Amino acid sequence: MSPPDAAGDDDATVVLRARPPQGRRRRGKAIATIAGGVAVLAIGAGAFLALRPAPPKLAGERAIFHHVPLHLTVFRFRDDPKILVFDCPSLHEQGLMFDRIAALVEKAGVPKHRVLTEPQFTAVLARTHQTIGSYYYGNDYDAAALRRFYRLARKEGIVLTAQEKRLETIIRRAGFLARGAVGAVISLPRAGPGRKVGLRARAVILRHELSHGAFYTNATYRRFVHHFVSQDMTATERRNFVTFLGREGYDTSEHWLMVNETQAYLVFTPDREFFRASAVDLPRATVAALRQSFIATMPHFWLKRLATAPLPGAAPPKGGTRSVAAG
Repeated sequence: MSPPDAAGDDDATVVLRARPPQGRRRRGKAIATIAGGVAVLAIGAGAFLALRPAPPKLAGERAIFHHVPLHLTVFRFRDDPKILVFDCPSLHEQGLMFDRIAALVEKAGVPKHRVLTEPQFTAVLARTHQTIGSYYYGNDYDAAALRRFYRLARKEGIVLTAQEKRLETIIRRAGFLARGAVGAVISLPRAGPGRKVGLRARAVILRHELSHGAFYTNATYRRFVHHFVSQDMTATERRNFVTFLGREGYDTSEHWLMVNETQAYLVFTPDREFFRASAVDLPRATVAALRQSFIATMPHFWLKRLATAPLPGAAPPKGGTRSVAAG
């Protein structure tokens, strides 16, 4: 998700831990043995299996929003466990993990057939007056895009950042790097005082990115969105959305990227700082009618509830839930 303006990195940056902190070791003689590929750690009279880290915990939108990431935390989204949510401690740490993937997959003006080296990417940031922390405020990629990034990086001998390596390890364990795997990775940064992202912006970013996750993992929804954009929107409406997305830095030659971002901004970005009707040069009533039609006809699954639900952290309006019109 593009930022509402060219803001810099978070004022406070927390370095990612290379591995979870180890608990205190009990005193006593420890003997490590290997049996059938499983390491058995014997400590005193007790024996414990040294297994791979537990899979990410399930969490819903509200729980993820209220979480404060002191270090990278990964959740499986409760309504669709094929969506992994990377909750990052800062915009800068998020950028170190995802910016070069963004450059390859969706940003305009950069090569689409190779991964940029770090010096090349630094030059791109300087040319576009961006920083690692301002390149994107939130990220979303399907398993196929992630496989492509790591395949090209290996082929070209690109040196990965520590954060990119950690991402690869996590998605490999999730099975996303297997041929034909279906899954999505989305990310959002920590919010709070002294940071470029406030709590409302965090809620908006999460809602926006969750809609992308659904687009990647739910084929029925993806077909619906494509039909709505190509058939129910007029040529002028489509063109205006593409023009807006181009100004935001997206690669407008990528058809499916345009379709995906159109649904996310039209329906799931309820904040004037990030999106308003004037941004697509359309009357407020037209955008509100498009949103209403989209919600009324979209498939019945968990995302439909989020299309009209208040943002997490916001008090529900008196009289029940309402949708937020573009303005």
